[in-house]
Amino acid sequence: MVGSWRLRRARSVRRRRRHLRRYLSLVAKARQDRRVNGAEHARTDLEAGDVRRARERLKSLVVTYPEDLELRRLLAEAYRRDGQPAEAGRWGYLVAGHASDHERRCFERHNAFASYGPRATGARLRKLLRCDDLAAIADPVGRALLRDLPRKRPVGRRDGPVEAVGRRLAIWRARSRWR
Repeated sequence: MVGSWRLRRARSVRRRRRHLRRYLSLVAKARQDRRVNGAEHARTDLEAGDVRRARERLKSLVVTYPEDLELRRLLAEAYRRDGQPAEAGRWGYLVAGHASDHERRCFERHNAFASYGPRATGARLRKLLRCDDLAAIADPVGRALLRDLPRKRPVGRRDGPVEAVGRRLAIWRARSRWR
């Protein structure tokens, strides 16, 4: 009797595990379908001229999938069509073909890279771009921007000796990290 109880219990545990694996695979497939379907709906909205709806869809998808470059490109395109170059530059900042130099400059000026404290930091950029791993979305042009990030400062600002040493250390760290 005792052996049969254990056997039934082992079968039920295996059955639960099998159901759990099946459920998790279905959830993963649904997440992938949501991303693909959301991007397709956003493309359809952009083609139909409904930029606001496409922008809202894409913003929620970028929060869910922060390293998907196609979603970022579509979001930059939506803001470009809406006449907002600073936001278009934000979403295409680290990828060469996604934003023009004018849009990148607008993004930097809008977010006050040159006047934000002693320097614009990688942490601030991660927060603005809503991505924890900037290297995952940066191409060689983006890596060059990240390497030059510590050099951006206000035009008329002079560093004292302590700030100059801090800036030199930040430049050295950025060079070694974003090669």
